[in-house]
Amino acid sequence: MNNLQEQLQNIKNQENGYAKSHKTFDEQLKILKERDLIISNDKYAFTKLNHINYYRLSAYFLPLQYKKESENKNKFLPNTAFEDVVKLYYFDTELRKIIFEAIESIEIYFRTQIAYHHSCQYEPYGYLDQKNFQTNQEFYDKIIKTLKDETGRANEEFVSHFEDKYKTKDLPIWTLVEVISFGTLSKMYSILKTDEQKKVTYQLRGINNTVFKNWLHSLSVLRNICAHHSRCWNKTLGVKFEVPNKLESFKKINKTIIDEKTNLTSTIYMNDKVFFALSVIEYILACIGEDEVEFKEKIKQLLQKYPHVDKNAMGFVDNWEELEMWR
Repeated sequence: MNNLQEQLQNIKNQENGYAKSHKTFDEQLKILKERDLIISNDKYAFTKLNHINYYRLSAYFLPLQYKKESENKNKFLPNTAFEDVVKLYYFDTELRKIIFEAIESIEIYFRTQIAYHHSCQYEPYGYLDQKNFQTNQEFYDKIIKTLKDETGRANEEFVSHFEDKYKTKDLPIWTLVEVISFGTLSKMYSILKTDEQKKVTYQLRGINNTVFKNWLHSLSVLRNICAHHSRCWNKTLGVKFEVPNKLESFKKINKTIIDEKTNLTSTIYMNDKVFFALSVIEYILACIGEDEVEFKEKIKQLLQKYPHVDKNAMGFVDNWEELEMWR
């Protein structure tokens, strides 16, 4: 980069207000040491920083550091080692894989149910008629546009084969559900007529259409978090899971808050935490007859493998294994 380019780049950096500069892996290592992170093996730490983006890894620094309002801000807590950060990172990686695989089973099941019941009622192209849904024309048009856009982007060979053979870009619904995103599928479910929604969710005991509409949307958001390798462990989920009124086990996933001023207590559901999501996944798998025991055991084995991981940060409650879905 010549001097003129450097000057232009400096001006650009100043204009956007971001002042941090590029740091070499050695410099990143030095920063961590200056922040009191114990690094007993420089070569190991260097290799990990070389393989895992420092910014990605930094998401796992926070629970191991002093709080932001502390005078020791950015410093690591006493006796915190680089290996502690890496272990937390790998725990989260394994957790995401388990969640992603389980949601995939749920997703495929409901793709099948929606396609089956809608085509049974309206034949393969019934989804192209707004009258077959409970929604206004504007929202229906948005969904249809999304369906067509996602179909057009699909690289599946069977889509090209279908278009060539039948000279149409409109796919029958049982083909369509295989190429649209999970998020779009959840929107499609949300506008199905009530009797059709009930048929799709027939196996889900104690879950009404409104709750499941939310669950499907929330699971699609969580699925995307896992697919993009984002932190999952202590995340506050952007879309809360609805708490079903008829299932007491989900109501027990809560915590008590004490108001410091009035000393009054209140109970809040932890339905924006990962444990609530895990419980939803486990419950659905059990209802639809998938191998929920395998999912349950995978979660328990993962927690045994990483015993020092803070389960409270995921919203686990005391005696969680006694809840009906986790017994």
